[in-house]
Amino acid sequence: MKLRILVMNGQRLIENQVDGKWKTIKVTKAESLKGGIYNIFMAKEADKSEKSEGILVHFTSSELFIKTPYGFIKYENPGDIKLPQIGSHVSVGYLDDKLSIQNTAIKHTHKHTL
Repeated sequence: MKLRILVMNGQRLIENQVDGKWKTIKVTKAESLKGGIYNIFMAKEADKSEKSEGILVHFTSSELFIKTPYGFIKYENPGDIKLPQIGSHVSVGYLDDKLSIQNTAIKHTHKHTL
């Protein structure tokens, strides 16, 4: 099933594709997620040996999706951990084959050139 998240006007619409058309299946608050279209169906499976930092875009009982500068990454959701708020900047990885999620501060870098 193809899923995407559409964020506009403070709302987060969760949509799936049926017969080539997008249908809204759930509407929630956007929280701190910026407006736009998040094509989470393009997410790559997480590499258990690497840690990723990004924005938590969506989660279900079995999966969670983060947006990194390199695209979307999908992790298995074990269901027994407390997930941060949608739109939070997080660091996600595996520690001893167990999923670890931590809120992180957004790093701003400024280049000054002459």
